[in-house]
Amino acid sequence: MASYAVRLVTRYDGMVVATFPDLPGISALGRDDEEARDEARRALAEALAGFEVDGVAPPEPKAVGGAMISTELVARPLAV
Repeated sequence: MASYAVRLVTRYDGMVVATFPDLPGISALGRDDEEARDEARRALAEALAGFEVDGVAPPEPKAVGGAMISTELVARPLAV
């Protein structure tokens, strides 16, 4: 499973926006970094599924360093 770099930016109102440099137009919003990363993981899974449905290969991850997100954790239940 490919991992993509994610950029987290805190807005003026305290909400955190997660964007993917290699996937323009894919973003997520959360109340904090953790929630933004979780939402970004879901957005990434949906985007990759959309590429698959369209029969198009997703862009290769090019950005390096920083935080990376993979869809690998989407289907796993959260630890209690």
